[in-house]
Amino acid sequence: MLMSIRDHTHGWIASIIISLLILSFALWGIHSYIAGGSVTPAVAIVNGVDISKAQLAKTYERMQRQAQMQSKSELPLSAEKNLKERALQELIYTQVLKQASLHQDYRVSSRQVDHFLESMPQFQVNGRFSLARFQQVMSMTLYSTLDFLDLIRTTLLIDQPRLGTIFTSFSLPNEVGETIALVNQERDIQYAVLPALNHPVTVPQDKIMAYYEQHAEEYKTPAQVTVEYLELTVADLEKNKHPTVQELKNFYDENTSSFAVQTKDKKTNAQTQPFEKVKEKVAAAFIHQKAEEEFSSVKEKLANLTYEHPDSLAPAAQALGLIVKVNGPFEKEKASQGIAASNKVREAAFSDDVLNSRNNSDVIQVTPESVVVMRVKSYTPAALLALTSVQKQIVAQLEAVEKDHQQQALANEIQQKLQMAKTPEQVMQQYHLSWHSVGFIGRYSTKTDSAILEAAFSMPKPVDAQQVSYAAAKAPVGYVVIALKAVREGELKNKDEYRVFAEQIQNTQGLLEYELYKESLMKRAKVTVVS
Repeated sequence: MLMSIRDHTHGWIASIIISLLILSFALWGIHSYIAGGSVTPAVAIVNGVDISKAQLAKTYERMQRQAQMQSKSELPLSAEKNLKERALQELIYTQVLKQASLHQDYRVSSRQVDHFLESMPQFQVNGRFSLARFQQVMSMTLYSTLDFLDLIRTTLLIDQPRLGTIFTSFSLPNEVGETIALVNQERDIQYAVLPALNHPVTVPQDKIMAYYEQHAEEYKTPAQVTVEYLELTVADLEKNKHPTVQELKNFYDENTSSFAVQTKDKKTNAQTQPFEKVKEKVAAAFIHQKAEEEFSSVKEKLANLTYEHPDSLAPAAQALGLIVKVNGPFEKEKASQGIAASNKVREAAFSDDVLNSRNNSDVIQVTPESVVVMRVKSYTPAALLALTSVQKQIVAQLEAVEKDHQQQALANEIQQKLQMAKTPEQVMQQYHLSWHSVGFIGRYSTKTDSAILEAAFSMPKPVDAQQVSYAAAKAPVGYVVIALKAVREGELKNKDEYRVFAEQIQNTQGLLEYELYKESLMKRAKVTVVS
């Protein structure tokens, strides 16, 4: 069961383990490190159990890092707000599921946790758990030992009823047979493409004016702002660092292993390099570390000063020795030069507090080693373009819409006539159309356009073998009329396919049952969100 839990772990907890950590952890006797934590204000109460502000902050940071890793770019402010709300909901869900598992007498022993962690190959070196590997990865994550162990323990606990539900679900032979018949179904089709309409379309001036007024937002020059800003970077702080030789030697002595070089023989230990040989590397590492330490404290001072003086950047600039810079003009939705390349910066610049109240922005983290605070210097509102400058564009749009409507009406007309005609050939001759025969084809075939295929498999079956069903649809080649001549129910392609379908049906039903189980728990739970 333990291995099954590991193999089937999914959801946001598994996503954090896999996507954020990139590997899973193993540590002998890690449960011995559990200790109590400090009390912080509650953001929600689930059946009398608090979810603390600290828990929410940690969960949000992890989910934020995971999202940034997946998108490979910074998140806009709106996405970060949604992420924080999602983090709270996930914590509530997890607490409800955890309480339900405990209430049903599910338990996870410390040895089970250890065995689960130890068995994960991603955290092993030469087939055995490596403490060095553990420490290396833990140092790059936002997890403490306690947090990580609690995550694993909770995952194992709440996955027991989930996997129990999935593994005890089953599929009946008739369900498998019906699914195979539907999924593997083939249809004998042919289609005719309607020629494009070449006749001119006249668009009345009143329609042009009405469209112009209804879509005024589409014909505006975008609003633009120019901002003043203060920028704080680790790189700038490094320029003011001039360590003494003694400071560098002390740093070298404390971090000798960091400046060692691996020999060609990987089985032997890395070779220590003398101070004089690696002096430049030592200086760079020392300066960067000191600059990072100063960066945190100066960033806090910057936040306080710009908050205390919301109508000017000058006090903060003078106190911290920063230069007030200017960037813009730029639009909200379009990346520009300098700091305006950042989504966060553009969203903040057009926020109500910064744009309308003309306050300083909050400290905005542009990169891990740079932040900015800004305020609006000038603003150019959006302006409606004159009708004369966009009339050709509007006419072309309305002409295309009208031709599309006419083509659609024609396709529907032909489809209805074919369905009622005793001799469909005469209808085809009347409209100068010819059939393109496809033959029997499966619903996932790539032999014809997906739009035609989707329409064909949405059509009702012919009542008898002599009757043909017709439908009209829009495809990349234009409007088409489709003829459905026959339907052939799907059959098993090989013996293994039955087992695959049976397992899929079983898993689907099991997951559905578990979702209903979760919903019932949430409905019964007493949840209070503290505002």
